[in-house]
Amino acid sequence: MKKKVYLIFTSVVLVMFQIVPFLSLSKITIAQESNKTSQEKLKNQDVLEMIKMGLSETIIITKIKSSASEFDTSTKALQELKTVGVSDAIILAMVQSGTVNNTSDAIPTTTNVEAVDTKVKIPDATTVEIELVNNISSEEVKEGDFVQFKVVKDVEINGVVAIKKDASARGRIVMAKKAGRWGKQGKVDWAMNDVISIDGKTVPVRFTQAARGESKGNTVAVAAVATTVLLGPIGLLWGLKKGKPAIIPAGNRYTVYVDGEASVNINGATKQ
Repeated sequence: MKKKVYLIFTSVVLVMFQIVPFLSLSKITIAQESNKTSQEKLKNQDVLEMIKMGLSETIIITKIKSSASEFDTSTKALQELKTVGVSDAIILAMVQSGTVNNTSDAIPTTTNVEAVDTKVKIPDATTVEIELVNNISSEEVKEGDFVQFKVVKDVEINGVVAIKKDASARGRIVMAKKAGRWGKQGKVDWAMNDVISIDGKTVPVRFTQAARGESKGNTVAVAAVATTVLLGPIGLLWGLKKGKPAIIPAGNRYTVYVDGEASVNINGATKQ
């Protein structure tokens, strides 16, 4: 009898020695997996690192959509991202990643908010107010250069924002001539290309602007000829007078127009 009891006790002890390490190992494995999951959550800094690596916008957005995330989408954080050059499309993907923002400026849930269709049509000739970001000078730009603008106010379609205030817009220099001798004026012409919609896509827009510098070409030419007759070659110094460059100052505002109907993906935007 004692021998049986001893054998049973021994068996129990052996089983316990096998179970305890297994349980400990399981706890360690679970903790490691949990820690790994926590470490793999994307944060704002991870996005900045991917941009520094030179990854394309498409790759970064795909990574954001396919990964767990813990982005800071407060107004201050979004402003910082915009300041360092993160594109609207990437910022939109971060905001739409499902992260719950617990900061004080989070948008509260209200009972009178109604979901709207994810697709919105922007009609042809819809007006967009834009503002020039930097000076344009005929002395500095060349044909083909891009001109940067920003949207002055939201563009709403049926109560839903399709193009957001401060969104980027682009024009392109189509002609640039520097001011020259004999009083020749500088010239610069630009035309609009596109504006960035709420879903990060480019929407074609149209508008053309030309600028001319101050010119006294006729006066200078006449003076040079008349003086040469009286004073000889000294009169040619008049011809060295240079015309003024054409300059369009930053802050100038323009109304441009959507060029053809455009479809915008609102992705769960809401209206009151």
